[in-house]
Amino acid sequence: MAHLLFYSGLSKQLTLPELSPGPVLLLGDKDAVLGSAHCDLTAAHLQEVADALPTPLAIQGAFAPSLDEAVKVSAQLQSLGFGGSGSLASTVQDGKLQVVRLTANAAAGPVLELKPLVSLDEWLQGQRVFRCELPLRLEVVDDGATPAAAALQAAVSGLVQQLETPGISYLASNRSSGAGSKQLLQPSSEGLVDLLPGSTSTGAVTGAGFINCTPVLSTAALAAPPAGPAFAYRPLGASSAGAAAAASTSAPLRLDVLVYVRRGSRVSAAVAAVTRALVGQLQAAQRVLGRQQAKVLPVRAYHFLPPGCGHHLTVLYPSLLADTELNDLKLLPLRQRLHGLLGLPTNRPLLRPANALELAGDGDGDGGTGGGSAVARLRDVHLGLAAPGIGGLMEMVQGNYEYCHYMQDRFNDSGWGCAYRSLQTIVSWFRLQKYTAKPIPTHKLIQQTLVKLGDKAPSFVGSSNWIGAIELSYVLDDYLGVQCKFLTVNRGADIPSHARELAAHFATVGSPVMIGGGVLAYTLLGVRFNESTGEAAFLILDPHYTGGEDLKKIQQGTWVGWKQPGDNAAAGGPLFVEDAFYNFLLPQRPNTV
Repeated sequence: MAHLLFYSGLSKQLTLPELSPGPVLLLGDKDAVLGSAHCDLTAAHLQEVADALPTPLAIQGAFAPSLDEAVKVSAQLQSLGFGGSGSLASTVQDGKLQVVRLTANAAAGPVLELKPLVSLDEWLQGQRVFRCELPLRLEVVDDGATPAAAALQAAVSGLVQQLETPGISYLASNRSSGAGSKQLLQPSSEGLVDLLPGSTSTGAVTGAGFINCTPVLSTAALAAPPAGPAFAYRPLGASSAGAAAAASTSAPLRLDVLVYVRRGSRVSAAVAAVTRALVGQLQAAQRVLGRQQAKVLPVRAYHFLPPGCGHHLTVLYPSLLADTELNDLKLLPLRQRLHGLLGLPTNRPLLRPANALELAGDGDGDGGTGGGSAVARLRDVHLGLAAPGIGGLMEMVQGNYEYCHYMQDRFNDSGWGCAYRSLQTIVSWFRLQKYTAKPIPTHKLIQQTLVKLGDKAPSFVGSSNWIGAIELSYVLDDYLGVQCKFLTVNRGADIPSHARELAAHFATVGSPVMIGGGVLAYTLLGVRFNESTGEAAFLILDPHYTGGEDLKKIQQGTWVGWKQPGDNAAAGGPLFVEDAFYNFLLPQRPNTV
């Protein structure tokens, strides 16, 4: 019996009883199904899905509630130019996933044996991954008569001809192999990809095991190769009489492709595959610009690996606006469409440029320093702490955050800046969850924002005045567009009775919570609550710490730690004053992608 590798996460989804009844497209190569897509069978949507897949992944068939329907959809995909011969048709029979391959006359063949594929890394063990970055400038000449779409087509065709030049080769290197490991890969190379330099580890997220390629054009293949360094220019041609002179418009176009090449393949096959991928992405860029009325705009490719996805995704984004935040907002409809097509959650950012993989060799990240901090802040300082032994339900912050505390950034806010630091930690969470690329706000910016909103007088800027939960909500709304809920507790002694509400926040939203009121401010990272005994414990991140970025010192000093009613704060004194008033600020996740 012929077998087919099938991504385990996808097979579980397809066998769920609550799966939507419509067809699901199967994505992968001829021997493996790695992912799925959800879209109507229009050429535009199918092409958009295909454009996001690494070479040689493609639409391989369909899953449907019945085998007859799956066969019908797969045959329709073939008629639209997707799926190719031997498409797959899949359904659930007696609670088990079944897959067949279509015969030459588009009928169902025998059932295939499915072998589970646990992760992308497992799949990549049998592959070498080639990555090729190619920065270009797309130049379009407007003669005043040629339609914009035709002019764009002509410019792209010229670039395609250059990429398909017979003499094109690739200079390959691997980050994990050290210096001196560069190798020229040519169309005539007969060696195996297995023998190319590089570690056997896949490094799907970091790209550590990827083979990085740079295109090299052999001048010997040119009709008139230059004898040495050369300079050439092309004057703009004059248009017909009475028309305006021709004008040239150009913009940067950053191609960046990933190519999976099966181990045992010849290098020549890898060279051909990388070239095909570059040509395909260039044509995809033309489609992106076509959706922008063929305007010549900067376009860049980004690689993603969303949680639970069995393969990489590559998305081309145009720069419609110079401001990164505003451009992200402008591209929201595109991201929403992609999330829908690829079956991704529709309320979490997964395909923003900020979500892109920082593969080995990328040099334009922010280093995780939180927007220009003088010292890299520690992240997730609660990890490794023992849970309190009270039993019961425990809910924690979801995702990453940075520990912001007194005296950071060479700024002395000791004695008054605890709420500012709690706000900075909350903003760091939204940054690291990729809801924003804005930097963590300084104390001065926070104060200026409150003055701008009319909450404070101009003299507030530069002061050492405290702020509370209400002020934090104003800043989060204005700076990030984040809405907040409040939990008001009249007495510190009553806080344990609200543990269930706080646990629900961490279970559903997962953002850090600011604790304010008439006393010192803290950040809450988690709750444990035993319904049977009424006991409660709170994971407190204390911004009053004034030392260096020393995780051991922070944890041993309980500047981050589980606290129960009656415990003291790390700086001394009771954590929750029995008769004091408290406000819990619960920042909400924006319902966006």
